[in-house]
Amino acid sequence: MKVLLVNPPVRKKMQPQEIPIGLGLIAAVAKQEGQQLSFLDLNVHRPSLQIAAQEIAIDDYDVIGIGGLSSQYQDIRNILPVCRQIHPDALIVAGGGFVTYMPDKMLRLRPEIDIIVIGEGEETWRDLLKAAPKKDFSGVKGIAYRNEEGKVIYTEPRPLIPDLDTLPYPAYDLMEIDTYAENYDLCYSEESLHSKRKLCIISERGCPRQCTFCTHNGASRWDMLVSVGKEKVLKLDEEYGFQQIARFTSAEYTLKHMQYLYEKYDCGYIYLTDENLTSNRKRTTELCNLMIENDTPSKIHWGTAGDTASVNDELISLMKKAGCTFISFGGESGSDKVLKYDIQKGTTRKNNQDCVDIMKRQGMEPVMTFMLGNPHEDVNDILETTDFFVKNNIACDPFICTPYPGTKLYLDYEQQILEQFDQRLAEVKKLPKGSIDNELIQQWKDNALDKFLGSLDDADVLSAHVSQVFNHHDLLGLKALMFAHDIPRILKVAHMRNWPHDKKWNEHCPDCSAKNEINELRKVNEALFTPTAATGESDQI
Repeated sequence: MKVLLVNPPVRKKMQPQEIPIGLGLIAAVAKQEGQQLSFLDLNVHRPSLQIAAQEIAIDDYDVIGIGGLSSQYQDIRNILPVCRQIHPDALIVAGGGFVTYMPDKMLRLRPEIDIIVIGEGEETWRDLLKAAPKKDFSGVKGIAYRNEEGKVIYTEPRPLIPDLDTLPYPAYDLMEIDTYAENYDLCYSEESLHSKRKLCIISERGCPRQCTFCTHNGASRWDMLVSVGKEKVLKLDEEYGFQQIARFTSAEYTLKHMQYLYEKYDCGYIYLTDENLTSNRKRTTELCNLMIENDTPSKIHWGTAGDTASVNDELISLMKKAGCTFISFGGESGSDKVLKYDIQKGTTRKNNQDCVDIMKRQGMEPVMTFMLGNPHEDVNDILETTDFFVKNNIACDPFICTPYPGTKLYLDYEQQILEQFDQRLAEVKKLPKGSIDNELIQQWKDNALDKFLGSLDDADVLSAHVSQVFNHHDLLGLKALMFAHDIPRILKVAHMRNWPHDKKWNEHCPDCSAKNEINELRKVNEALFTPTAATGESDQI
């Protein structure tokens, strides 16, 4: 069969940087199955829709696959109708984060899609390619599709891949490696900044930290609980073994992958885009020791991400010796209240501080990200985070807490999110039940969802918010003041907006300081000019 894979644009405000690893793996599977494969990367060149249509029309394709994150939906929804118009008989398959958590809704929103792949795609894609000639997909695990009557059918859920070492490398030969490597902006260390060629790989799926703002594209037990339900996950446990929260490729597989990129593509710096490599200390130690044994640091430097509670001096020292030059940590907040109740990361402010101190002791610059706009975060929590910036001299433009589909935040605040894109949904709640036709309300919800998905980008861009304290304007203003380390102006805004702040901030607060000074002057003045009981005249002291 003739198969076309389409990689939609991502992070269009920046040059194309990270190679499409996920779609590259799907391409590698198609090659293993002997398909006639074309790979259209709309991210690397960012053509107009008209030019993209010309590329899509080059051949007569039997199967078209498109995948991406929710933040890529704004372009995906434009590309899909073009694919359907040019290839009316092609089987259009969609996968990735933008469909995994809401297959039924996405099939309504985007009728061009024939089949949705739920969660991990490699083995499902392989089975779909085998089933495509006969067009009988009932035996393919892990998909949703419409039957002849238009009803959405869910097949048996697919278990997670137990051994990630069985996966092929992404089909690098189909990618424009030079463009991605040239644009890759890793400015977190001298080595990452100046390396001639930089690329990224993934050696972890899932994460043991279950932050309320995060998803794992269906590749974790927690994601499966959302996408297929607890009962089916427990059944998968019984039949296939426990569905893991986090899985890693072996140290040997990971190092061979890095060596392959070095030898084949002259890649001297590799970013392991794992969500939390340091969470598995045993495996991280094994990987670092293997790198040292193979003299990897003399050829390849690398960076990765971790969490603040999992590192110590010994681990960071070993990682540095193995060629690691930076680690990005999600500090998220300087407030223990927010970390515990809103984010539920399982880390504390002390963990964050200890991590900064450890990195400095080991001669590595701390790289840490933070956010604002968590549901119950108030101005005191904002001040705690800004205070953390000030005390550690951290230059951080915080993200805005964004409720991406599939996150606990989205599940908990879906109604509030949709109301931000259609005020009618807020108004109809005030009416008696049944006042408005349910089908009409569902249309409003679908349209609001489409607008919400179309607004998504990186978390530094405001889309919907879930704050129960601040509005859109508050969040944008506070974001700028946090970046500027401007605690006094945050406190001044607090007084303007009638947000009560704790007494511990009084000494930094211009309003409180001014009021205290005036009160002291008034007391002095009253003491100096106190009227006497006899004459009623001031008795100056």
